[in-house]
Amino acid sequence: MTTRRTQAERRDTTTARLLDAVEVVISESGYARTTVAAVCAQAGLSQGALFRHFPHRRALLVATAERVAERQTEDFAEQFRAVRPGPDTVLEGLTALRSLVRSRSNQVWHELVRAARTDDALREDLGPALRDYHRRSAAAAAAFFGDQWSGAAQDVVRVVVNYLDGEAAVAQVLPDQDRDDATLRLLAQLTQPLFTHHQETR
Repeated sequence: MTTRRTQAERRDTTTARLLDAVEVVISESGYARTTVAAVCAQAGLSQGALFRHFPHRRALLVATAERVAERQTEDFAEQFRAVRPGPDTVLEGLTALRSLVRSRSNQVWHELVRAARTDDALREDLGPALRDYHRRSAAAAAAFFGDQWSGAAQDVVRVVVNYLDGEAAVAQVLPDQDRDDATLRLLAQLTQPLFTHHQETR
């Protein structure tokens, strides 16, 4: 016997297909080419179906950003599930962090943030998602580091993430795995004393 889906279930399914499509199109073609037509073609839906769920393209993009911000927290937990903070796991942790930074979700997020720089309406609408993203990221990092989440640790993580974000952008255009791995090992050596000092002073 086939169970009929409710209207809410059908709506949720359609919304998910549209948001999935936005991520694929942004990832493969960039923000500028993420048109309503391109998203609908990727989702296999009509433009009428899109506008029944989102009043305009910007609302669809903001909804995508909100979902990506939420997913980043889940991805963080997944990447770091087997890693424990300490002097012997710094390289392992940085490797997991680099994987997260290079994920499609994070790349889509940065495409949207960069677009908001020159789009006033998008920047205003994206503000709550951006604040939520930072709140979720900070909470996930604090939960992972526990009592090691000191001010110094936060500063170091901020510097490392900023570097990895830049590295990820360059790697998409001019990949060099040996260079990136060597830099990651250097970052591990530079940040390891932070965790060693913490353990010695406990």
